[in-house]
Amino acid sequence: MAVFCFFTRYRSFLSMSLLLMAISCDDAAGNGTDDGGTVSYVGTNYYIDSQNGDDENSGKSESEPWASFANIKKGIFSPGDSLLIRRGSEFDEMLLIEDSGAKGAPVVISDYGDLSLPAPSFTNTVFSPEQNEYGNCVRIKGSHVVLENIYCYGTVADLPEDAGDFLTMWELGAIYIDKSATNCVVRNNEINDCGVGVKSYGEYAVIDGNYIHDCNRVLKKWSWGPIAIWLGADCQEVCNNTIVNYSVVDPHISWGPGSYGGGADGGAIEIDDARIDKYNIEIHHNYTRDNQGFIEVTWTDVEQNPDYRNFHVHHNVCDDYQQFVALWCGKNCLFEYNTIIRRKKNANDWGIFNIASDDSGNIVRNNIIVTEKNIPVFLVGSGNNFRPATVIVNNLYWAADEQDEMPEFGYEGPGDDYIIGNPEFVDYSGNSKNDFRLKDDSPYKGIGIGAL
Repeated sequence: MAVFCFFTRYRSFLSMSLLLMAISCDDAAGNGTDDGGTVSYVGTNYYIDSQNGDDENSGKSESEPWASFANIKKGIFSPGDSLLIRRGSEFDEMLLIEDSGAKGAPVVISDYGDLSLPAPSFTNTVFSPEQNEYGNCVRIKGSHVVLENIYCYGTVADLPEDAGDFLTMWELGAIYIDKSATNCVVRNNEINDCGVGVKSYGEYAVIDGNYIHDCNRVLKKWSWGPIAIWLGADCQEVCNNTIVNYSVVDPHISWGPGSYGGGADGGAIEIDDARIDKYNIEIHHNYTRDNQGFIEVTWTDVEQNPDYRNFHVHHNVCDDYQQFVALWCGKNCLFEYNTIIRRKKNANDWGIFNIASDDSGNIVRNNIIVTEKNIPVFLVGSGNNFRPATVIVNNLYWAADEQDEMPEFGYEGPGDDYIIGNPEFVDYSGNSKNDFRLKDDSPYKGIGIGAL
């Protein structure tokens, strides 16, 4: 199958054995030993070519590549090693990485070869918990691992109703970072029509610059929709990703009597698993369009009311359905400098800020918020027996289909020092992040992505 990697035309090929990993969390920084000394690693490159390789080869040169993952066993990789997969290769199996790199010397999985060929492509439609198969294309169990420049497509989504409970479903993900894996980077990959794009349980993970798009299948009949990026641990960073069209609309979708959300589900980013308290998650500089919501943070699954706090969501551009954030559980979170466009409605709509935690001290400031169709800005508030006490300050609001009229605010807002006015986008009708830049003569350059 011929596939095309969105990122090919935006990068040049580098020797991946020399690649260094940069992570913003403090625990992921550094490149020496625990006692302050410095270690030099001489990495080995391993090569795979599914079309011309042979598993009897040494695998240590482009002229003697392996053909499959059969030789990838625990203990094969050391810090600084690389697994390079020839462009044009195709795989219908899971790549399991159990070895770890080190600070400054990650194990790198990347591509090599002719850039005019498609990126190495992966799919996996096998879902069998008895065989520890959950439709993963790549599963990372080692720490300090970098995965980049691959293409995943058509993995598991629409499971039967008896597919299992939360613990089973949480194993899905075209790219899966396991609980044992810390300080990993998943970047510059393309993920197309996968029920779950990236699932990360790895602390200090960075999910950066991926293109995740076009899944309109139910994740489990008939309760969940597809999820592009799914976080289950704290201290993670999600940045510079483009996420498009992760949504399913079907009248069969129901979460039970009296619940929200009949008829549509899915979304760009989800944070859950109440067994694990979560802090210091940063989500920034992402562009999302036509998803069933930007972020949902749940409060109940196998347990209830976890301690979630200190999430920082900033400089994102969101042009989605349903909501910008559904924060069922979360305190001291900061939402700032985002550009939020809510002009699309389907079978399920939660306004823009759906913050349901009482006295949670969350802050919404310096955002550009554009509405149409009387979509409320703050859907949940005192009228629903919640008193979020959100701090709301210095936001720009524009009801685009009413021009300079006030939007529908709902139960909170507009807050202090607000502005009502046209932000003067480069092209409000557009379908790219750049279209929502502010014109040079916009008077509002200091808020939303105009603050960049």
